[in-house]
Amino acid sequence: MPRPRLMRTGERLIQTVWVGALLTVGYIVAPALFAHLDSREAGRVAGEFFTIVAWLSVACGLLLILARAGSDPDGRRRFRWRLIGLMLALIALGEWVVRPIMEGTRLADGSPGPGFGLWHGVASLLYLLASLGGLWLVAVGLDDDAGNSGRRTDIRGAG
Repeated sequence: MPRPRLMRTGERLIQTVWVGALLTVGYIVAPALFAHLDSREAGRVAGEFFTIVAWLSVACGLLLILARAGSDPDGRRRFRWRLIGLMLALIALGEWVVRPIMEGTRLADGSPGPGFGLWHGVASLLYLLASLGGLWLVAVGLDDDAGNSGRRTDIRGAG
């Protein structure tokens, strides 16, 4: 049964905010910070932005999942909802598991110590995978339950 148009629009907006934040902070803001600030300050500010994106990811991902609670999506839709869960897990793992380990590798003066680069690479890979999942969601959409199996209809209603 198709969901109300307002619900589908709300889900698209939440998805857009989430994926837009992931891409903007990860691939525009963070590189710009490192281009214009010393690396220690850039890393500190970028870390704050990544924390904001992590919390935003939790909010958006949970809203998207809760919006469909109790529904029984078909296989194609089920994959999308599992992807949202995977994206949430990747972001959470990066922020609340890998980042503290990464920070633990810093030397007493705050500079990166042994192992920092490795853990930074792990965090970057997790973020990249979540970002690619987000791009897929935007490209394909959350679901095609508008009653036309994802096909666009023209003005006359022909499929």
